[in-house]
Amino acid sequence: MGMFLLFGFYSLLVQALLLREIAQVFTAHELSLAAALACWLLWTAAGVRLGARAAGPGVFLRGCLIFSVAAPLNLLLARTAPALLPGMSQPGLFTILAGSALLCLPAGLANGYAAGAALRGAPAFFYAAEAAGAAAAGLFTLLYYRSFPSLEAAAVLAVPGLALCTAFAFSPFSYRRLAAGLAAAVALGAANFAAPRSWTLKPPAPSPELVIQTESGRLALTGREGLSYYEDGRLLYAPEETAPEELVHPALLALKKPGKILLHGGGAFFALPEVLKHKPAAVEIAEPDRFKAEALAELTRADAGTFALLHADPRVLNDREGYYNAILQAGVSPENAAQNRFFTLEYFRTAAAMLKPGGVLVFQLPFAENYVPPPAAYAAACVLASARAVFPRLELIPGARLTVLASAGPLDLDPASLAAAYTKRGLKTKTVVPSAFTFLLDPYRRAWAAGEIEKVRRPPLNTDLNPLAYFRFWRAWLSMVMSPASLLGLAGLSAAGLFAAWRLKSALKFIPEERTGEAFFIGFWGLAFETSVLLAFQAKTGRLSPELGAMFALFMAGAACGAWAAKNSPPKFILLFEAAAAALALFCALRPELAQGAGSARTLILCGGLLSGAFFAAAALKTAGEVYAWDLVGGAAGGLATAAFAAPMAGIAGALYLAGLAALAALGGGLVVRKREFRRAYSLKESTVKE
Repeated sequence: MGMFLLFGFYSLLVQALLLREIAQVFTAHELSLAAALACWLLWTAAGVRLGARAAGPGVFLRGCLIFSVAAPLNLLLARTAPALLPGMSQPGLFTILAGSALLCLPAGLANGYAAGAALRGAPAFFYAAEAAGAAAAGLFTLLYYRSFPSLEAAAVLAVPGLALCTAFAFSPFSYRRLAAGLAAAVALGAANFAAPRSWTLKPPAPSPELVIQTESGRLALTGREGLSYYEDGRLLYAPEETAPEELVHPALLALKKPGKILLHGGGAFFALPEVLKHKPAAVEIAEPDRFKAEALAELTRADAGTFALLHADPRVLNDREGYYNAILQAGVSPENAAQNRFFTLEYFRTAAAMLKPGGVLVFQLPFAENYVPPPAAYAAACVLASARAVFPRLELIPGARLTVLASAGPLDLDPASLAAAYTKRGLKTKTVVPSAFTFLLDPYRRAWAAGEIEKVRRPPLNTDLNPLAYFRFWRAWLSMVMSPASLLGLAGLSAAGLFAAWRLKSALKFIPEERTGEAFFIGFWGLAFETSVLLAFQAKTGRLSPELGAMFALFMAGAACGAWAAKNSPPKFILLFEAAAAALALFCALRPELAQGAGSARTLILCGGLLSGAFFAAAALKTAGEVYAWDLVGGAAGGLATAAFAAPMAGIAGALYLAGLAALAALGGGLVVRKREFRRAYSLKESTVKE
């Protein structure tokens, strides 16, 4: 029991830490996180098959020893991976899927090998004990990210890893086992030493001089004199950046009095010095990640007496209605849902409510001086359509980035008026100066920018439940399909999909003794449902990264309770569990907003775990290893389908419908099994009567 609990604890701890590392390889895009989770399950399933076939009483402990070493080495692999990515572009779909699969292979395979060996004994007992240990690990990760995220992840893995090495060496003790345990412990120590020195960034960025882990992400600094700042692999600020001046000065010069100003986003502390030049009545910076806020305040030498720091999400400042004269959204582009949530229809409504009459919201989008690539134009069109649904007036100022001023009424952007205000306030700036106002605000430049964006016909609104960060991902990737590399990737994906479908047709069984078909579809439902809920939660709160382990803990705790409660239930209850899974997913598809709140999302994750665990306990009779492996394979398929296709193309509601269809397929398979059971019982009865 103790070893199963320890293994479950270490397994989920590795999973939570490693998935976060892999997601940061791909600029913390949630679809890469979902793909990595799916690939983790795929390699775990392959390892289960290997472990189930291995012979010998010490296979489980041997698997634990291998896993204890593979996990921190896998961590190092993920940290060196960004250096291998192509520079100057967002990784495409094939790169993310293939990269996620490779980056979690060693630890995932070792994890499955140990689990497969354990399942040969008491499957339901192992499933429940492992899930309980995983639940404890999930709660630990929540404490870790909220209290001491700067502690090196390899050091966090070292303690339970050493416990697994010790258990192998002394259960039972032998000098050979002791030598193997010591060798594994040395490997853990070496990984712990190398981990802080293994950080890399995507080219052409150099290796970082300093890395700061925060509650929600990672800051990296490069350059010894003029520091460049990166957040989750994306450039946040460079010494030559003109974005802070372009964000701040046109909008504040257009206001008669700066008044009260709200700053938020990763670039808030870099825009603060520019804001203070206008001598506003008050400046507030909203940043829910206190570790990130404290680090940036110290690094930028921000004077604490010049602003008020709010450790709060700017989207939930409920007591600030009609409070601000200007809101400056200083975040990076909407490449993932955590950033995209500050460019959605829901955000614009919140910002409009917090502005005083005559107030202005300012944000920036990726753009270009002379040519706007179609993906950038499409993204800008979606965001501006959403902003225009709330703000009657949008003023566009093109440059290296497109600066957008959103307001309820007209703003005075006459160059002469702004120059007069500039002189009156005694400003000193580098690029946004009176002599440049005529060029920056030239009507023809602004009309050209608007015309480039208007070329996008009927852009969809960017909302929390259908985020631009997801559906633009597919559109941008499809626009690259004419390149040889993308065509090769598309061909590879298609071939892999066809081969998998062919293998599934012959491998899945719907018979009472071997319910692998139902296990596959319930596994598909489980991860598709969990992924959809996590994406919905992230799209609204942006809190998935620090909450990921806790969400996994809830799912595993539910699975443990479900497996324990259903371990002696008759097989006919399987139909009830499958029907409940279908009903849960389809209900959420009709009301996807229920998955966005913190409390409701956690409840749904817990319910998903309960049903998954209950199904496994009822279905795992004589073929527990096979059922467990096919459940994992189904989970991998569900996660990949949700991340790569359903969420980007049909939104979060569409992903939930996909989960519901998978559960209905499992229910259909269960009815087939039940029908065969009746036929067997009827045939046996007839044979008995004849005899």
